[in-house]
Amino acid sequence: MALTPEQRLVVERVARLTRERIAPRAADYDLAAQNPVESWRDLWREGYLAAVIPRAYGGLGLDMPTYAAVIRTLAQGCANTAMTLHMHSTVMRFVDALGTDAQKRRYFDDVVRFGKLFGSWGSEPAVSLSRTFLMETAIRRVDGGGFQVDGVKHFCTMALGAAYYMVWCALDGEADMGKALLQALVPADTPGLASDGRWDTLGMRATFSPSVTFTKVRIPEDATLGRPGAAIQVGVVESFGLGYAAIYVGVAEAALAFAVDYAKKRIVRPDNAAVAQDPTVQRHVGELDARLHAARLVLEDSAQRWGEADMVERGLLGNRAKFVATEAALEVTSRVVQVVGGRGAYKEFPAERAFRDVRTATLMPPTVDRMLEAIGKSALGIEEGMFRFGGGPQGA
Repeated sequence: MALTPEQRLVVERVARLTRERIAPRAADYDLAAQNPVESWRDLWREGYLAAVIPRAYGGLGLDMPTYAAVIRTLAQGCANTAMTLHMHSTVMRFVDALGTDAQKRRYFDDVVRFGKLFGSWGSEPAVSLSRTFLMETAIRRVDGGGFQVDGVKHFCTMALGAAYYMVWCALDGEADMGKALLQALVPADTPGLASDGRWDTLGMRATFSPSVTFTKVRIPEDATLGRPGAAIQVGVVESFGLGYAAIYVGVAEAALAFAVDYAKKRIVRPDNAAVAQDPTVQRHVGELDARLHAARLVLEDSAQRWGEADMVERGLLGNRAKFVATEAALEVTSRVVQVVGGRGAYKEFPAERAFRDVRTATLMPPTVDRMLEAIGKSALGIEEGMFRFGGGPQGA
């Protein structure tokens, strides 16, 4: 993908920041399962927390090709920092698409001037977002104005770290998600939020995503985005999948680069030759390089076409990029451990962390089955978006 000199400069700056500041911290944050707070601060100082905020509001206003390249580059050093930046940036896209002028000024200023982060909480213990986009967390109007939110959210990324959480809710009593779905921007210090604090996972440990319970959480009238149902009609939810694809590709690229460097430097006896001279290793590396190159091309093509695509096409672009990146990253990170050998299992080396992060990251919706179903329907001329939006009983 050909980037302009200005776009390349943006990517080169984040590459340097990742190499010098963010990557060296990744293992420690992973081990502690803590939010990468210092890395977030570095991203803010360099303007990347405002990556997708329009320039009129002080942001970088990155187009999708540049944004995907930034997320992919960041993921080469720290998958968790890349994932949390992507979640935050997607909330910024929703604010831009659905927010009032007053909301944009307020929330964008909080990011640009003060480095505030925004999480997106959609998952729920009893709901599969891959099968149907159904929310059981209820939002209802209350006497005296404003809303009350009640429910339980699962995998609450950046809990105890972000300043606001965009909570996906359903209007109480409305079964049709097309009319019920509403996003509430809840400040982190709002009374009524409680977390079990449990987050001890295989991978993506520094995204710190425990469950959170909402009990009579009160928010003002101007803390919701757009009209009910609008969130699924603006072509933003589909960008989750494209960003995930960029993360998976970046993690796999870093893993393969580690394996290549190891193979070049590791000398074995009795031949006194580098591992890279082994034809078996050459075939493994060649296959992984080809798989990763294909995934990168699909990602870049999808990002390039994003700006002119409608909502349905964006769903296809996101699904296709995420599916190809998922399969490639799983294969690459797994085989890299095999190529490196026993040292690949040591936590002091990045291959082990890359394998764990990709293995858990791919559980994020839409899953492989859902992506293939949607891609197949598109190929058969059956129009459908990235997610299904089903009805059903609501309530907290």
